[in-house]
Parts: sequence; C-alpha cells; structure tokens
Amino acid sequence: MVAAYVARAGEPETAALIESLHRSGVRVLLPVLTTQPDWAWYTGVDGLAPGPRGIDQPTGARLGPQALAQADWIWLPGLAGTPDGRRLGTGGGWYDRALTHDRGDARRGLLLFDDEVLAEIPVDAWDQPVDLLVTEHQSLRCSPR
Repeated sequence: MVAAYVARAGEPETAALIESLHRSGVRVLLPVLTTQPDWAWYTGVDGLAPGPRGIDQPTGARLGPQALAQADWIWLPGLAGTPDGRRLGTGGGWYDRALTHDRGDARRGLLLFDDEVLAEIPVDAWDQPVDLLVTEHQSLRCSPR
C-alpha cells in the first residue's frame, strides 16, 4: 500500500504515478487536508474534488490519521531536500504531524525538481527525514533513518 499526494501547480506531477499504482492493483491513500492529518482511498480521478488551497483530494470515507500505518511507501511533497534525507516541507507541518502515525518501517520518498536538491536546508526538531529523493533526472538514496 502506498500513500501519495495530488501535486499542485509548480510541483512535480503525481497524477500518472497515482493512477498507475491504482491500475496495477496497489491501494493508494491520499490526504484529506484538514487541520489534522486524515486520509482516504484513491478510487480514480472521478473520486477527487477540489479541497483546501485548490488541491484535489478524495471524496470517500475518511480513515483518520492512523490509516497511514498501513502504508509500505509514503511519497511526500516538499520545497527542497538534501542528499542525506532532510526535507523542507511546504510550511504547514501537516506531513510532519502525519508521519508520527506511520508504522516506523515505511519507506519515504520526496519528489523534487533537480534544482530543489540542496546541500543545506533549515530544519527543525520535528522535521521528518526521507529515504529517497527523486527528481526528473536522478534518484538519490539518503542516509538511513
């Protein structure tokens, strides 16, 4: 099972990834953007509707924050990342809060553009690291968590 997100304008596209996983029989969790983390199953593009900040989200039953514990792999958005796995989120802390509900051994990937892979970024104690950075031209395995 995979947790992913629907990219917004200016982010690496995720629609093809989500749809490909779904068509392959992989169950995909998508965020339901509320003040606290929540998730719902992706059931196809017809099951998405615009949510906060214009980001599409699933319209099905909400599963709560603990649903993330089912994920083997978690794709995360971000503004930047470092080769050792530090991630600069988009500023709200939603994913850092959500990741406290993963099962601990789920792999985490960060989708970026090449110029968003940096040597240094500001991080705080609550910032959650990732295992893999993927850009349009490279995949970087990060330091083990």
